[in-house]
Amino acid sequence: MKKNIYIICLLLCVSNYVFAEEIAIRKYPSQNRTAIQSSNIVRTNAGEVYGGNSSYDPAIKEIQKRIALNSGDYELYVSLIDLYLKSGQNDKAYDELIFLSNLARQNKLNSNVLDELNVLYKKYQASAKYDRNRFPLYLDLSILALIQNDTAKASEYISYAADTAYNNEMLENAISIIYGRTNDTEKAIATCDKILYKNPKNVGIRKLKASYLVQTDKKPAAIEEYSQILAVKPDDSDAKYSLYKLLSEKNTPEKEIIRQIYKTDRTDYQQVYYELANLLLKNNEVTQAEKYADYLVNKYPDNPNGYILLSEIYKKQGKVQESYDALAKVRDKADNNESIAKYNVMLAKLSDQPIKEAVSLMSNGLYQQALEVLESADQSNLYVLLNEARANYLLNKKGNTFDILNKAMSLYPENSDVYCAFGYIYLQEKDIETARKYTNKSLKINPQNGTAKDLLDMVNQAETDKMTNNIVSNYESQNYDETMRLINEAMEINKKDPNLYLYKALTYIAQNNYAASTSALYKCIELDKNNKLAYFYLGTAFDNLSEPANALQNYQKYISLLGSEDFEENERKQYALARINKLKK
Repeated sequence: MKKNIYIICLLLCVSNYVFAEEIAIRKYPSQNRTAIQSSNIVRTNAGEVYGGNSSYDPAIKEIQKRIALNSGDYELYVSLIDLYLKSGQNDKAYDELIFLSNLARQNKLNSNVLDELNVLYKKYQASAKYDRNRFPLYLDLSILALIQNDTAKASEYISYAADTAYNNEMLENAISIIYGRTNDTEKAIATCDKILYKNPKNVGIRKLKASYLVQTDKKPAAIEEYSQILAVKPDDSDAKYSLYKLLSEKNTPEKEIIRQIYKTDRTDYQQVYYELANLLLKNNEVTQAEKYADYLVNKYPDNPNGYILLSEIYKKQGKVQESYDALAKVRDKADNNESIAKYNVMLAKLSDQPIKEAVSLMSNGLYQQALEVLESADQSNLYVLLNEARANYLLNKKGNTFDILNKAMSLYPENSDVYCAFGYIYLQEKDIETARKYTNKSLKINPQNGTAKDLLDMVNQAETDKMTNNIVSNYESQNYDETMRLINEAMEINKKDPNLYLYKALTYIAQNNYAASTSALYKCIELDKNNKLAYFYLGTAFDNLSEPANALQNYQKYISLLGSEDFEENERKQYALARINKLKK
């Protein structure tokens, strides 16, 4: 079962994920909401009252109301989908099907609901009017069949999905997982062929087919598939590496390997050797990478890229001195700014011991001592400079800070971390606009820079903190329309600030719209699990909605979060305790 859950979790990246998450957030704010009435009672009542009515709207509204009160009862959604299908509202039915499918992938549905979900999908399949819906329909059916360990059905549905596929990345993931479970490689190859017949340039599916051919020891056919991929996409590094491995296993002559991978008969192999060495190094084929780096250095001794590669290879092998020696040659042979920049970055990676020592000193507040260590280190090392700038800033030497950062910028003009460092300093100086400019530049250079991502969150928070003063002022002046406008404007900048959702809820409460306030309060708690006020106002909202069980639960949670130092909470605390005593009776 654990293996099943793991496989199903992988499918979160498959069909309709973003859409499903959006629906899930809207419909499933908390798993801890108290059940008001069981689904069986609700479904029976709805059937008794509305079963003979030609209009399904009253029954739909009744079940929607029950879902709002008890969003964790998934049989309610089954009833709602059934009514949508009976009333011809297929688009709404599909939204709910996607929502339940997402929960199924997370293993949150019991076997009864899963069985009913399969039946509903088939009903939807029979009533759906648009071919565009058939592909995700079959994809979801295949996934649900896999969840229920019916691999034969899963394979059947994925084959149907291939007939109507319009998103091949989703299909590729599903094929890989489903046929990985069934081990039916022949059927997997046939399914890939079905897609490739319609779209022969589909690189992802062709790679998948090639991998199945390798599994079945049909390596010549796999070589042909990888060759076709490179004919469509010459820079595909995965295909190049796979083709290299297959040709090498056949003891193919080196020139023939290069000809097949790079489609060239040229004799100048500078770029080829460089690319091959890099490709092999990225795939941890260090020995083979060193062979091609040596070729590059020996045949083209004035090309600094060979020494850069050797330095990286030696470092991986733990040969630190050899790595330094190779870099020294790069410095001597660097013929352009790009080569110099590569040299500096490599040197920075090797010379990290002074940095570690300085970071340790700064973490203990010893900024001057850290600065002395850094000033005696290599001043062309990027990370020496960035930490030197930080130490100067912590010592309130702002002029030195910017001088050092400007030096780092001149040495590394296209380095993401340099722009991130500038952004951080400007944020500390409360220049939010400039901080955002540098942070965005950092992320443009390297979208995966985790430090820059965190910094962007800090910049967004600083900007919405400034806006919050205006929000509070309008709220206290009872300008609720303007308050809501400002909150929505702030949320466009920062959707991670729990206080924005809290003030949104308070604005709804001030207008007696208690039902709307609960959604904002649940979002506040999602972002800040220990937000005392969110639980207090949830209690208040449910109190006013005549939901005593939910009100009691949230008042009690509020009280449990209070500390002895929360003197300012005394009035709310007394009110909550009084309501708890009343609701328990």
